[in-house]
Amino acid sequence: MPFLNIIYLFIYLFIYFSRSAKGLSEEGQVLLQFKNNITDVSHQLTNWVATDLLPCNWTGITCTGSSVTNINLSNFNISGEVPEGVLGQLTNLTALDLGNTNMGGYFPLDLLNCSNLMTLNLSITYIGGPLPTMISQLTKLQILDLSYSNFVGTIPDSLGELPALQLLNLKAANFTGVLPSSLGKLTNLTEIYLGLANFTLAAIPSWFASFTKLKTLWLRGNLLNGSIPDIFANLTELVSLDVSENQLTGSIPLSLMELPNLEVIELYANQLSGELPATIGNLRSLSQIDVSQNELSGAIPESVTTLANLSIFHLWQNNFSGSIPPGMANLQALTEFVLFENHFTGSVPGNLGQNCNLTRFDVSTNLLSGPVPAHLCDGQQLIELIFFNNMFSGMMPDVYGSCMTLARVRFEINKLSGPIPDGLWGAPEMLILTAHNNMLNGSIQPTIRSALNLGTLDISSNWFVGPLPQEIGNLLLIQKLSASGNNLSGSIPPQLSDLSRLNWLDLSQNAFMGGIPAALGNCSHLSTLNLSMNLLTGPIPSELGELSSLTVLDLSHNALTGEVPSILSRLPLENLDVSYNNLSGVLPPGLLPVTDAKGNPYLCDVASNCEASGQQTSSKSNGVMVSAVVGTFVAAMIVLIVGSCCFYRRYKIFNEQRKGLLQNASWHLTSFQKVTVKEYEIAEFCNNPDNVIGSGGSGKVYKAVLSNGQPVAVKKLGWGEMKGDALHDHGFRAEVETLGKIRHRNIVKLLCCCSNNESNLLVYEYMPNGSLGDILHSTKGGTLDWAMRYRIALGAAQGLEYLHHDCLPQIVHRDVKSNNILLDADYEAHVADFGLARVLETTTITTWRGESMSAVAGSYGYIAPEYAYTLNIGEKSDIYSFGVVLLELITGKRPIEAMFGEGVDLVKWVMDKIQSTEGLYEVLDTRLGRAAHDDMILMLRVAVLCLCRHPNNRPSMREVVQLLVEAEPKSYEEKFNSKSNISDSIWQGTATTQMKNIAKDMTNKTKATDTMNYIVATPNFLGL
Repeated sequence: MPFLNIIYLFIYLFIYFSRSAKGLSEEGQVLLQFKNNITDVSHQLTNWVATDLLPCNWTGITCTGSSVTNINLSNFNISGEVPEGVLGQLTNLTALDLGNTNMGGYFPLDLLNCSNLMTLNLSITYIGGPLPTMISQLTKLQILDLSYSNFVGTIPDSLGELPALQLLNLKAANFTGVLPSSLGKLTNLTEIYLGLANFTLAAIPSWFASFTKLKTLWLRGNLLNGSIPDIFANLTELVSLDVSENQLTGSIPLSLMELPNLEVIELYANQLSGELPATIGNLRSLSQIDVSQNELSGAIPESVTTLANLSIFHLWQNNFSGSIPPGMANLQALTEFVLFENHFTGSVPGNLGQNCNLTRFDVSTNLLSGPVPAHLCDGQQLIELIFFNNMFSGMMPDVYGSCMTLARVRFEINKLSGPIPDGLWGAPEMLILTAHNNMLNGSIQPTIRSALNLGTLDISSNWFVGPLPQEIGNLLLIQKLSASGNNLSGSIPPQLSDLSRLNWLDLSQNAFMGGIPAALGNCSHLSTLNLSMNLLTGPIPSELGELSSLTVLDLSHNALTGEVPSILSRLPLENLDVSYNNLSGVLPPGLLPVTDAKGNPYLCDVASNCEASGQQTSSKSNGVMVSAVVGTFVAAMIVLIVGSCCFYRRYKIFNEQRKGLLQNASWHLTSFQKVTVKEYEIAEFCNNPDNVIGSGGSGKVYKAVLSNGQPVAVKKLGWGEMKGDALHDHGFRAEVETLGKIRHRNIVKLLCCCSNNESNLLVYEYMPNGSLGDILHSTKGGTLDWAMRYRIALGAAQGLEYLHHDCLPQIVHRDVKSNNILLDADYEAHVADFGLARVLETTTITTWRGESMSAVAGSYGYIAPEYAYTLNIGEKSDIYSFGVVLLELITGKRPIEAMFGEGVDLVKWVMDKIQSTEGLYEVLDTRLGRAAHDDMILMLRVAVLCLCRHPNNRPSMREVVQLLVEAEPKSYEEKFNSKSNISDSIWQGTATTQMKNIAKDMTNKTKATDTMNYIVATPNFLGL
């Protein structure tokens, strides 16, 4: 036996060494070459080692026999460019999936050697450039997914030479031009996604009729026009049709109602008219229909009530009328019932919700009446209960007090009476509760302590009584609290001071008594405070001077006493109303332009005599004092006159000429604020080069001091020059039309403008700390600590939010950059320079495309990619530029620097760096301490969202503001006590919830859905 064992040992060693001599297979060596050319950030490919004989057990590799046939690295945290001449050696390869990675570079041409390739997925990558025409060599290709990639140019005709192709996904790539008719040859297609691209305006091509095997047709956001053709009748296998967000007109064709397998119809955001076809009941498989944001009219067809599988029913923002069919309550699959902004009348079926699990009910802004249906939450899944701006009457059913899933409840502007159910006050998931302008009564229940997620509470203009409970202090996330126009009484609870995120507090027109709590000075985010028309007494607390964000303060119609605190003049107040109180003393001079103080007999301004009783001195003393003052004044005048005579002759002619030229220049002045300006005085400052404080492409900026001592900034522009057939006025008209009518604490104030036949002068409030760009990129940049940089970012975002969301019509800045963000004495941000701004009519904005311009405008390094090649402006272009500003604040670097390398800007440099943990920390400004790193990373994530390649994937500016609020720097104690990793909290914690909730408010659901899906599907986001 020992002898046999020795023989066996020799045989084993012989086999082992003979195999080892062969080493790793050729295909394994090819894969190692691929690995050596990329960066495996998360070390997911550690078992790709040269000591193996075959790569078949390596992560992401599948073999058939000993040959590599499948490479699946999707969702791996790998980066780098796909190496040329490597993967093409794997001639037996049938599937290559690099989707949702950080790979870049161009399409690897050697892949065309893989003649057996059936699946190619390069989606959600940085791989781009033109798609090679030789792609037709991959004749066995069945799946081609290039969605959310960087491919540009036109789609090559040769793409239609792939006879086996079953799935073609070009969604949100950057292709342009027209859809080639050769695609009509792809008769084996079952799924085609061509949406969110930049194709030329055109009708739906007739060659779509050849896709007889098609099950999914996705043409969203492609600039399609004309009517929906009848050719879809040929697509008898069609399951899902999406032609939303286009410019389609005409009626919904009856031929669509004859497709037996159709489950999803998405036609929203077009210009369709006519009625919803009565034959819609033929679509027995229909589960979703969305025809919102069109011009459809007529009633809901009765046949809709026969659609047993109908789950999502969206008709909002149309001209539908008539009543809601009672049979809708019988649809057991119904989850979303959304009909807002139509002309529906009658009552909502009383048993709606009794037979289904509704999650969303929104019938707001209609003409509906009757009682509120009581069964909408029977399935205990209802999230949105919205029926504001109707004529509902009666009481709010008590059953909604036990609906624990409710997050958004809005029933303002109705005729409801009775109390709000006790449980509804404290719903644990509630984000928004608005019930204003009804006839509700009762009191605010202490159960409100449980509404820990509540962000907005508006119960104004009702008949509520009793106190504002101290439990209101538990609502730590609340931003807006309005209870005006009720009969609330008692004292204002000091617990309001715990609401650190409170932005809007309106308790006006009630019967509150006692003093104003000094603790309100702790509400650091408060911008509007209205306590008018109450029974408040005592002084105005000086602690209100700590509210550094306060722009509106209304304390009128109370019984307040004492003086107006001078510290209030430090605030950025735009409106201060202290009228009809019992205030006394002198109004601080800095408050005069923004203050209404009438009805206070003992309160006077600086210019009055303030001769209140008890404050006068004796007449004799006054006479002596007056005589002394007059004598001194006369003596001084004599000295002045004698001295002046000595120089009079010398300067007489010069002064008369200079004054004559300035005063006779036919200046025309237009004021936008309360300010006293002499036109020639301003012009004189602009003639002195020593007063220049800045310059740009449109002109120079001067510092001037008005006669009252107020410093101002004056931008001097030329009158204009002809460029072609147009008069170019250097942005003067745009600046005046934009800034002249808007008011916001984070928008620079245009005080007035002066014009004559030679130049235009724009007079602004003076910003002593200059621009963010000048400070950040100078030796002073280190003085901006992270807390200050965060405050600047949030302020600028709030200014842009006002332009995008609160101005009608909407205003797009078009030149957002750090040099156009000015800083006042307290380093508060003010968005400036509106010379390129454009006012967009809201009726034209249904997607990011906005308005087409004739030439690219903006600043290099800040221009959004879609703007550069389409000349379409929209608010999403501003958001991209703001993302660059955020990167400047985070990195301390300019948008263009030599250290980035040729052709690389700040965005590309950061995106490359953050693919690894080491690189992530390398982008953070080294002038700031490591203690700020976690907070900087939170803002970096917001910046990356703003810089998404496709505009539809960028958040709105309102979302950006909310995310920045969530990224507020935390103290060391807060970080130490945090239950979750601070680096992940913005997405895995509160901000994820906030982002999803904001998404529900968006009228463009695609944008929110795609953005959230991208974040959720990208585990390596920022390499963390």
